[in-house]
Amino acid sequence: MILLTGATGRVGKAAATELLSKGVPFRAFVRDADKFAHAGDGVEVAVGDFTDPDSVARAMQGVTRALIVMGNHPDQAELEQRFATVAADAGVAHLVKVSSMEAGPDAKAVLPKNHFETEQHIAALKLDWTFLRPNYYMQNMLMYAASVSRASSFALPLGTAKTAMIDARDVGRVAARILSEDGHEKQTYRLTGPELLTFHDVAAQMSTVLQRSIKYIEQTPEAFREVLGQFIQSPWQLDAVCELFGEIAAGSLDEQTPAVETLLERSPTSFTAFVQEFAGAFAAPGP
Repeated sequence: MILLTGATGRVGKAAATELLSKGVPFRAFVRDADKFAHAGDGVEVAVGDFTDPDSVARAMQGVTRALIVMGNHPDQAELEQRFATVAADAGVAHLVKVSSMEAGPDAKAVLPKNHFETEQHIAALKLDWTFLRPNYYMQNMLMYAASVSRASSFALPLGTAKTAMIDARDVGRVAARILSEDGHEKQTYRLTGPELLTFHDVAAQMSTVLQRSIKYIEQTPEAFREVLGQFIQSPWQLDAVCELFGEIAAGSLDEQTPAVETLLERSPTSFTAFVQEFAGAFAAPGP
């Protein structure tokens, strides 16, 4: 049995969809069963939370492989590491962890440092593992859909930095592939989209698809923090995100790899295709 955490989120939901399409049985570990929309033969639901070790232990019963994906949280490293330890003690043979492209021994920002510490913890356990280190998610651009719709612009503190943005669903598809076949033990995959783009390039591609001029505004870190602070109440979260964006602006995500195409045997989703799919969200308001 495969256990999916984050099954109602971007990556976990895509992994669930992929496994379901292939007829691979799995169990979804969710806080709210009503928010898990998938159903079908071989699909189970375990209700619980990373903060509840007993619910984690119950969800692990009969599991041979598990996906760890969790949103940013002050206790993320501690909670993921405890989850991994419970998995090892329960006899899980293989853990797949969604990490970060910036994770590594030289990571300075708190979020990638937490990911790397958890990777190291998992690697020391008596089980197989695979680490997925994705680039910037295309879905992050949907946070700016209202601005693109109303003002035909979006602002980010990333200057002329380049990223090879990836569709989070491609990360989920990769996770599903690894969870359902052998040959990926003790591998780290750096996952990106098909092309390196500055955010001026991103605006240009959006302009072409949406058939109107979209402008990228190079925002200052101070302005970004002020705007973000209106939506993020946690000082820890605000500091962590601003710190991470500072590293991206300095070039931490300037990398493109063939890993997704190799693993999925097809090209990763392009940003143009992503904008075409979500054009309605970016559309200008009607008269």
